[in-house]
Amino acid sequence: MNHAETALPAAPKAGLAFIFAVVLLDIIGLCMLFPVQAYIVRTYNTDALTVTLLSVVYAAAQFCAAPILGALSDRYGRRPVLLISMAGSALGYVLFGIGGALWVLFLSRLIDGITGGNLSTAQAYIADVSPHDARAKNFALLGVAFGLGFIIGPALGGVLSQVSLAAPAYMACVLSLLSVGAGWVVLPESLPAQQRTQGPLGWGELNPFAPLIGLVRRPELRALFGAHSIFNFVVMGYNTLAPVFLIERFGVSPLNIAGLLVVMGLMNILVQGALVGRLARRFGERPLALVSPLFQAAGGIATAVVPAFWMVYVTNSIASSGASPFRPALSAMMANQVAAEEQGKLNGVSMALASLMSVFGPLWAGAMYDYVAPGAPFWAGAALLVLASMMVARMPAAARRVPRATEA
Repeated sequence: MNHAETALPAAPKAGLAFIFAVVLLDIIGLCMLFPVQAYIVRTYNTDALTVTLLSVVYAAAQFCAAPILGALSDRYGRRPVLLISMAGSALGYVLFGIGGALWVLFLSRLIDGITGGNLSTAQAYIADVSPHDARAKNFALLGVAFGLGFIIGPALGGVLSQVSLAAPAYMACVLSLLSVGAGWVVLPESLPAQQRTQGPLGWGELNPFAPLIGLVRRPELRALFGAHSIFNFVVMGYNTLAPVFLIERFGVSPLNIAGLLVVMGLMNILVQGALVGRLARRFGERPLALVSPLFQAAGGIATAVVPAFWMVYVTNSIASSGASPFRPALSAMMANQVAAEEQGKLNGVSMALASLMSVFGPLWAGAMYDYVAPGAPFWAGAALLVLASMMVARMPAAARRVPRATEA
């Protein structure tokens, strides 16, 4: 009996639309907290490291939970895992809104990080309901959801912060609960029972480090993975620390921070949607990946020294637009180094490394801010970004390209 005969009579378009909505609401909920998170934490502890630790807990929990949720969805279906994950996010958000103690805030982000690992389940759902020739197009929906979420979330969080600092968290909880209710009614299961994995969970499925080892050791990818990790390490440190820096330097409000995040999100979408493809065709991926970290480095230093907050809009816009080509350009360079059957593993390793840098980057930035100087993360980050650019420069101008099966 083939898969076509065993597949459930689910409506793929309805499932895809719902998965898009789930991911979009996840990102909106997460980003709604960005303008207010530092202010809420600072009512209990003003150390920059404490603020960044909140993001570290979320990222670490997400990194560890993603393979577990994926393995559970292989055994019990995508639908129950997605619904439970959304309910967990709702619980995390309402705890964050209630607060009352610093440990409650950390518990809320731990819960949301564990259930926020459902991106792997969402990707599996898309693979289930998509024909092979439509998977790339349908996976691109996740990128659109991320882009929109990083604009809508901070904007909505900034507006709601005018009501109260807890209002964005409560609204994120409401959105998650609405997703659970809608999913219970309309979300079909995408993985038939006869296609599910049988038997107990194995250690290899639960270990988030297992897929990293093989690819990271390969010499043709080592420098690219190094540049990828350094870039994400610095940028995640910048992004988590920036609200603390701007609050203490310029006395900005949550609405100011929300506006800054919205402008950065718009610049990213503009550059990646309209310019990256043209620039890559004209100059190639390697020059884009080489220059982009330098833009980010210059923007970080400029942010550390400008005398007025309005100038940060200019410096961050230049840094965001200049650095936007880095990830797609580097991803293309890495994809050209592996065969078609390794592309999924490559993407998984890239995501895992980015998650790890979301743990270590904020820790480093917070410690540098508290124990060295407020401007230290920006200056040290600039030096690290120059190193990332040098790693890209180590790749030959015409990097080896592994042909696809149809080209062989």
